[in-house]
Amino acid sequence: MNRAQFMEQLKKLLSDISEEERQEALDYYESYFDDAGEEQEAEVIRELGSPGKVAAIIKEDLRSKRLEA
Repeated sequence: MNRAQFMEQLKKLLSDISEEERQEALDYYESYFDDAGEEQEAEVIRELGSPGKVAAIIKEDLRSKRLEA
């Protein structure tokens, strides 16, 4: 899996959250990849795990923030 595939899957998995929240999350992970550099792409994907895992973390974080509000 490469960066583009990872981000596309993540986008699909986040389709059930608001557009604003989804775009914020996608922008964050795009920046994460940018900061690491192209040569570290595979390492970043290994660190993050699957897009499904990342999506679950994002959604859980959003739920927690809503409960705190």
